[in-house]
Amino acid sequence: MPRTIWQNKSAQDWLLGILALALFITPWVAGTGDHAASWSAWLGAILLAYLAAASLFEASLFQISQWEEWVTTALGLWLVFAPHLLGFGTDFLIAWAHRIIGLMTIAVSLWAEWSFRHSPVATKQ
Repeated sequence: MPRTIWQNKSAQDWLLGILALALFITPWVAGTGDHAASWSAWLGAILLAYLAAASLFEASLFQISQWEEWVTTALGLWLVFAPHLLGFGTDFLIAWAHRIIGLMTIAVSLWAEWSFRHSPVATKQ
């Protein structure tokens, strides 16, 4: 019997979903009027949520690729540097939210990759 998304969930994927939600609400919490900062947060959150969902579905379909973790790491790097590249580095709250969520995204995606590389399924191949 095939496993469903709920039976084969990964803690890292759920954490990325929570980070996506936090990033999505950041413009309202920070009260920013900067459109570049808001759009960066919203688009980054949508991409992060998509990647977390793609990784959950991948696990439920028993596929063994790890492309989501590497793309998620790249997205985390973008979030860290976006305040400087898009010119909202002086908007303290939203800039630091981007940096912190970006660093947490990198850490979680590298943790997921490490977990995959050191899992019994990966070592058997």
